[in-house]
Amino acid sequence: MPEKIQIRRMNHVTTMVKDTARAMEFYNNLLGIKQIQSQVDNPAITWLQLDDGVMVHLIETDAAPAQPGSVHLAYQVDDLEATQAALESSGFQPLRGGVRYDGQAYFFIEDPDGNSVEFCTASGYAPAPQRPA
Repeated sequence: MPEKIQIRRMNHVTTMVKDTARAMEFYNNLLGIKQIQSQVDNPAITWLQLDDGVMVHLIETDAAPAQPGSVHLAYQVDDLEATQAALESSGFQPLRGGVRYDGQAYFFIEDPDGNSVEFCTASGYAPAPQRPA
């Protein structure tokens, strides 16, 4: 059995909104969650961040409110490669991944029920050197 994955913290949550301006009245103006610079090339996503660093991503779409498979939880880990290896050894294959503008590496899997789950690093991540075989 693989080692248990060590989650550092919740990194972000996503939610779907029909009108970003209206949603910002609630999330930004009423709840006080500050807007931050986007780290992806997608104008439909507005990035917000709580004081503790956890982010909220508002995704503007006519499909709001969220349906299964259209939102996800993102868990921050220290060692993305070890996390991916542990998931793969348990039968979970990454669906997509990459590196965002701020150097945050990530990949997505689906949980046993088909829910989208993201694993990511902190910004500015540098992968561990490869160990000799």
